[in-house]
Amino acid sequence: MANTRSQEAIPTALTGIIAPMYTPVHRDGAIDDVGVRAMVEWLADRRCVRSVFARSGMGKMFTFTVDETMRFASMVQEANAGRMGLLLGSGGEWLGQREGGRAEFDTYVGQAIHLTRFAGSIGADAAVHVLPAAIDPAAGESHADLVYRYYRAIDEETETPVVLYQPGGMPEPYRLTPALMGRLLELPGIVGLKLSTDDDSVFDPIADVVRDHPFAFICGHEGYYARGLRKGAVGVIGQGCNGYPEILAAAEARERAGDPSGADRAMDDVWRGLDATNGLDSSVALKQYIASQGYAVQPYDRSGSEPCDDATVQRLRTALNRLRGPYCEELGLPCPV
Repeated sequence: MANTRSQEAIPTALTGIIAPMYTPVHRDGAIDDVGVRAMVEWLADRRCVRSVFARSGMGKMFTFTVDETMRFASMVQEANAGRMGLLLGSGGEWLGQREGGRAEFDTYVGQAIHLTRFAGSIGADAAVHVLPAAIDPAAGESHADLVYRYYRAIDEETETPVVLYQPGGMPEPYRLTPALMGRLLELPGIVGLKLSTDDDSVFDPIADVVRDHPFAFICGHEGYYARGLRKGAVGVIGQGCNGYPEILAAAEARERAGDPSGADRAMDDVWRGLDATNGLDSSVALKQYIASQGYAVQPYDRSGSEPCDDATVQRLRTALNRLRGPYCEELGLPCPV
């Protein structure tokens, strides 16, 4: 199969507010079907979330099997019913890798190809692939060559657009460099990148490489969004896209309207939103906040963190409602309760 990159505008689904969807689960970690529908409804009801990123890092992507990824993605797409775009984390199984286990290239890339094809079959807008730090280079192969070989294999065997993902904490040998980014841009199926950093020295060199290409450069750190927009970013994926997307949407709207100081004021509130969950497991605490807004999402996560106590949830609800309220009014969106 041969991929061809469109020379048209960047797909809308890869722009704006993209929520790295939390994975609703029961206490035992099994996926909660009711909670999945409720989480999708919450995001759709915000009316400013452009796309959902299912099997995200915040959704504990490393805990998913291939079969579970397919089932979860189907549930999300059915609940979504076309209201938002869909990105699917489509890498191979990460099970055991947190304990230092390594993946075998052919098995891992085979799973990745299978899930990338599946993403396309259900109408996902893109498959997201973390840089393959789970795989060791072959004898005599550089890490950069391994990364390129991984993405070239996916590009040659699939037709679904692919978004690269460099999380924070990526081991240095696997990280993108301008030279590697330039090579990857030659693969027509590579259409975007989520780069999780608020460090100019990491962001700027990659921004310089992709700037003149039809390429979706996505801020992977919500606190960097306004600065990223000024450097060519077109979207954001971060915690706040789940819990307080209106603030990020307002920052973007102000920036695009030529009001950078207004965008920066909104970004101050984005940081206040991050501070509100400081010291908490946000994947649990924000689920509890969403439940406080009337959506049936259980207070559990595959991290194993216990639910926050009622006083903590009330404090979080008060803080986020106060932050979100003015931006909901500014944008004409549903106000918090």
